[in-house]
Amino acid sequence: MKHRIQTVTALLLALLLLLSACGVQGNQDDSQGTQTTQPLTLSVAFGGVQDTLVPTYSTADGGETILYHLYENLMRWEDNGNGFAVLTSGQAESYTVETDYAGNATYTFTLRDDIVWSDGQSVTSYQFAAAWQRLADPAYNSPHRELVSCIAGYDEVQTTGDPSLLQVSTPDAHTLVVKLNGSVPCFLEVVCAGAYTMPIRTYLPGSEDGQIVTNGAYTVGEFSDGLVRLIKSENYYDRANVSVDEISIIPALDAEADYAKLCEGTLDFTGSLPISALQELAAGNWVPEPVTKTYALILNTMQFPFDNADVRAAFRLAVDEQAIINALADYTSRAATGLVPYGVNDHGSDGAEDEMDQTKENEISDPNAPATVEEKVTTYYDFRAHSSEIVTMSISEDYDLDCTWARTLLSDAGYASGKGFPGVEYIYVDAPENKLVAECLRSMWQNVLGVTVTLRGLTEEEYTQMIRPVGEETESEEESIYPAFQIAATELTCDYTDAYEFLSRWHSGSAENLGGYSSPAFDILIGAAAAATAPESFDAYLHDAEAILLEDAPVIPLFYRGGSFALNEELTGLYRAPNGVYFFSHITKIVTE
Repeated sequence: MKHRIQTVTALLLALLLLLSACGVQGNQDDSQGTQTTQPLTLSVAFGGVQDTLVPTYSTADGGETILYHLYENLMRWEDNGNGFAVLTSGQAESYTVETDYAGNATYTFTLRDDIVWSDGQSVTSYQFAAAWQRLADPAYNSPHRELVSCIAGYDEVQTTGDPSLLQVSTPDAHTLVVKLNGSVPCFLEVVCAGAYTMPIRTYLPGSEDGQIVTNGAYTVGEFSDGLVRLIKSENYYDRANVSVDEISIIPALDAEADYAKLCEGTLDFTGSLPISALQELAAGNWVPEPVTKTYALILNTMQFPFDNADVRAAFRLAVDEQAIINALADYTSRAATGLVPYGVNDHGSDGAEDEMDQTKENEISDPNAPATVEEKVTTYYDFRAHSSEIVTMSISEDYDLDCTWARTLLSDAGYASGKGFPGVEYIYVDAPENKLVAECLRSMWQNVLGVTVTLRGLTEEEYTQMIRPVGEETESEEESIYPAFQIAATELTCDYTDAYEFLSRWHSGSAENLGGYSSPAFDILIGAAAAATAPESFDAYLHDAEAILLEDAPVIPLFYRGGSFALNEELTGLYRAPNGVYFFSHITKIVTE
């Protein structure tokens, strides 16, 4: 995979300045001028058409962003000062955690005294417990049910159908106790700060009078197929720090049209830029917004010839990921260097905290100075960026060298220059982008390895049937329950923005391990990560597990999906999370002197 440095000419700089006038934002500081706290009304376009505002059932694109404005969980996300979201206390003002001898954590949350619903009724711990138990209940078939699978008793709920077995308890109205299976480093981020685990008092899209009771910064002013209008809540405990009075959200159905409205000033934000704008941004230092999706190939290790690790590795090394992106002319995607995409955090600190403390030990304090309490700031690594730093898997930047090694591996497997190699089939859901990716890969494998790959586009239904396990498990080893495909293109994502969820599906015991991959070393590392009590250990096990996965190549990551956005240049205060969630409540106008 080659990294190319692009030179920005004077013409391109001029074009970038033009884009800046339309409010295009990259990963850069946008805080120019003086901010005002004057209330605002925003008009934004992103996501798709929403069919519900109930957290447990929301699945539409962009739904998470809306839920985060309407509801608040035990923890919440705030701006880190650079436009990215970091975890802080939400409806819970504090929590403690204890770990037993077996490594199982128990969290005790104490709710704030001043939290109420939008109709003035108090928010209680009972409502959190009821919401999570209902989410776990298989009778309601929530698409986000597995988000609470880390809580003790979840498996028993699935078996018996009794949601009361989920280990969440309420000693009183302000205290919630949660017992986990293991320590689960991502528990606070995924469950306690997640959008789909929010507390709710009503479980239908709305009551008979059309009102939805919320506990977040906003209430619902209007909800239709093409519009969600949010109004600042009069009863939110942190209302004084909410600077936007009203937010009108429409689906982002036409990037060109939305961008034109942004430039005209009739739209304040768009979550999808047109190709013309992306081309100019790509000429500079801009990088796409991470959306935690990886486009990849699954190789069926239970089917010949991909039961041979050398063959799988040869196919992986023969892939030029950047060439595929270039062929797609996709400015929002990045070439993959591993399975876990950008936007997924490690859970341990980067050590800056310890270094800061060590420095302070050498300082002489003033005994007459008033006592001060300094809050420690812990910086967390992005899993993908951290992986590049610690080099868990050596990735060559020389594609020609990779190709030479690929040919050597194929020869070691008995197929020198592709002679005698059987024809293999590559399946994908029939769509122009998927077809183009498949054609690029077929050409690479033919040119580098001398092998023939047949492409087969399928309908969604046909594809799903092809990758499902078939038959029944029997004592006979000849009757495999694994599907018969050889190579299948797929897009990997999950509700958890956590590396464990991306990697654990290749555990030999996982139902999602459709290619039948089995590695004792990989399984041990995944098991060790699940049992780890220290976040740093959890991270280390997963980095090592990913390195094994890349070397054994049961999956070939091709590229990471990305996103883009633009904010009116007169506004500031927008921040976002790595999974495509935007926070609008603290946006203010910039007043230039």
